[in-house]
Amino acid sequence: MVRLTEDAVADLHRLGKKDPQIVRTVFKKMLLLERSTNAGDPLLGALIGFRKLVVGDRDWRIVWRVTADTDGTPIRDISELWAVGVRSDSEIYEELKARVARIGDDPKLQPLKDVIAQMGRLYGSVEAAAEPSRESSVPDWLQAALRDQLNLAPEETSKITEHQRQELLMEHWSNRQTD
Repeated sequence: MVRLTEDAVADLHRLGKKDPQIVRTVFKKMLLLERSTNAGDPLLGALIGFRKLVVGDRDWRIVWRVTADTDGTPIRDISELWAVGVRSDSEIYEELKARVARIGDDPKLQPLKDVIAQMGRLYGSVEAAAEPSRESSVPDWLQAALRDQLNLAPEETSKITEHQRQELLMEHWSNRQTD
């Protein structure tokens, strides 16, 4: 799944005013990240953890990193795009350092599919994947254990994350062994 920071979206809008065709090329390059979280080359120095994709005639860069979704749903890779811009004199990398310092590790993100739609009909032919459903189903074995051993109804367990469900069950089993 590919998501963009607010700054990266602003970069695309600025770029679209200068050259709408390069934005189409950038979007198509971003689609690589839906298939491979190892696309591009790793950055070094202060930007370790980030990667770059080269766009066009080596003039443009997409800078991104991979993170994991940690809200209790199954872990999946998220490619966070942090910057899109010109490579000249490492300008894009200096801008990225400033953004990381300002935003930290919790940027506000938008799905790539939404950004493409927001940019307008000119980019409508670029097809990005939709965000996966956020609903996680509780495995049958876990639901049965929560119901039978902890007397919890499905309505009660649906309000907590899968990790919290597992923790409750492990705590119950641990307490049972010490009694």
